[in-house]
Amino acid sequence: MSLKTKVADALDLLSASAPGESEPKTINIEADGLHLSCEALEVGPLGCAFLRFELQSDTLAGAETARLREISEQLSAKLTYLLEAISPIEIDEAGCVVQLRSNPPHKDENGTSYYELLVRRGGSLSLCRYNRPKNSDRQTITAHVTREVFLRLVEDFTAAVTP
Repeated sequence: MSLKTKVADALDLLSASAPGESEPKTINIEADGLHLSCEALEVGPLGCAFLRFELQSDTLAGAETARLREISEQLSAKLTYLLEAISPIEIDEAGCVVQLRSNPPHKDENGTSYYELLVRRGGSLSLCRYNRPKNSDRQTITAHVTREVFLRLVEDFTAAVTP
């Protein structure tokens, strides 16, 4: 069974098991040498809200910065369905990490909100949403997506790390 199918099944179970419950739920699923971990706050029949979405892959364990840059460019081109487009903003050659962010970020009276995607040599792709209120430090906020978008994230992250 593919990772996407297992995730869809897990979303169905979580949606049916505790409707309206606001306790965080950790989704941990393994398939095809990949491990998906997600801290979900709500899972419903139409969508879900999460704080962190992460995919681990052994295929990136020893990846060089050039490979991580390639993955980040691929994801930047594919993840056009998020609230804002994302693009690489920093490449840490020494730490072997590529950082992508919303470009441009969303700005309103609550401050600046944006997605941040980190592509790391250790084999991790992680997506979070942040808000930085004026004159304050950033804080992780909930990302709200439809189930379709959630499953597309699984699919696109999987494709990005699959050789």
